[in-house]
Amino acid sequence: MTIDASEDRVRRARAREGAVLRDKWQLDRLLGVGGMASVFSATHRNNGKRVAVKMLHPELSVVSQIKARFLREGYASNQVGHHGVVSVLDDDVSEDGSVFLVMELLEGENLDQRRLAAGGTLDLLEVLWAMDQLLDVLTAAHAKGIIHRDIKPENIFLTRDAALKVLDFGLARVQRPQQTQGLTRTNMLMGTLDFMSPEQARGKWDGVGAQADLWSVGATMFMLLSGRPVHEETTLETQLKAVAGRAPRSLRSVRPDLPSAVITLVDRALAFDARDRWADAAAMQEAIRQAYVVAGGGDDGGTLRPPPAVDPST
Repeated sequence: MTIDASEDRVRRARAREGAVLRDKWQLDRLLGVGGMASVFSATHRNNGKRVAVKMLHPELSVVSQIKARFLREGYASNQVGHHGVVSVLDDDVSEDGSVFLVMELLEGENLDQRRLAAGGTLDLLEVLWAMDQLLDVLTAAHAKGIIHRDIKPENIFLTRDAALKVLDFGLARVQRPQQTQGLTRTNMLMGTLDFMSPEQARGKWDGVGAQADLWSVGATMFMLLSGRPVHEETTLETQLKAVAGRAPRSLRSVRPDLPSAVITLVDRALAFDARDRWADAAAMQEAIRQAYVVAGGGDDGGTLRPPPAVDPST
């Protein structure tokens, strides 16, 4: 019988529950398992502080480039210096050689989970509020030369007290050659295809800048508002070709009922040529705020109202 790799990783991750790392962090409960890492809720044995521990899978911890990229998440997250980014408190290596990050523990749900629970799409005003918060984080990140490169609904988290947090700076590019040299190779594909800009899909990393993140914001809005990706293809190969070589369809083609101001701002973010997108995150944020007023959200002096808090019972 063949054992699925993901099932094996879940089994190995669950076996860690109750373990103590470096005589400090007790792993209380497995929260999730991804392609690169497992995430646990944990407690400091001395002071009782509750945190999240993100552990790189053991077989990946021995690959120097993957290890460096994983640790870069902590550096990039803390460099942004914005309350909308998850704080990374520490990094270390477990007794069995697995690299891990100690992070702020969040309770709530990501926007993809929220979308699915709502029946496949989110309310327009909620999406505009979330994108306003996201673009505030990206404005701060881009000002520090940090490009996220993996913006998507799963990496946008809404806490139980209705605060938005941007997750996973593991693919972030810090635009300082001496710090990124060797971590990104031309024609190497990184990111999530449904939310990946054309320049990322072509693997031309010298051309991946702030506008790539804005394309991903547009793709995120497209998904949250329509329940469908920008490009709908039947295979990964055809989807990669579509993203890399074809202009996206308009949001109007799947949501003609939306205000023109919303369709226009999403379509501009998704422009095939990066030069035709919004000039920067701040410019797109201003368009979001104007669209919020047009969509009936009122004018609160530039302050958009957050959605209802996440129900703790869910």
